[in-house]
Amino acid sequence: MNAIAMRKILKKYDKVHSSVNGRNFKSKMLAEHTEILHSPWLIELGAFYLNFNESDGGKSDELFSPFSCDLKARQPLITLMLPDSKKLEYNLTCAVCLDLVFNPYALSCGHLFCKSCACSAASVMIFQGLKAASPESKCPVCREAGVYANAVHMLELDLLLKKRCKDYWKERLITERAEMVKQSKEYWDLQTKYVIG
Repeated sequence: MNAIAMRKILKKYDKVHSSVNGRNFKSKMLAEHTEILHSPWLIELGAFYLNFNESDGGKSDELFSPFSCDLKARQPLITLMLPDSKKLEYNLTCAVCLDLVFNPYALSCGHLFCKSCACSAASVMIFQGLKAASPESKCPVCREAGVYANAVHMLELDLLLKKRCKDYWKERLITERAEMVKQSKEYWDLQTKYVIG
């Protein structure tokens, strides 16, 4: 993927989401000399590309697209075909629950997790979110500390999964909401006990 195409995709991402995340991402990559091919942002841009092409008129033509995804496979993947016929595959399986990521978040180390799984690994409740994680909390995969503070919600990937895996997405939504309500109740019951004594 060349720099001009990347710049156009990031500009379109910012326009659609009314944000500056794409511009900030590009600046961060330039400042840190980070390899884009190993970044979760490439997965997010691929999902954005697939979502945008589908909204332009039916299904995207993945045969000629640089991005494609196979969510029904035993290992769900999003694939990028590079101009020199090299193929990069990104696994969309959560390393904690070993299922297709739901409400995906990318930690600053680059690993993808379901929000509920990442919260569980960081020992925080789902309704508190990943920002509430301790700086000492470590990534379940690489064991790097302090990766939760800058976690990124993968909005486009979540939208892609919602569109293409409707039944799975609804089932996981119901399960996660039930778990969040349960955790909230436990938290507020505990707070009430502390106040009342």
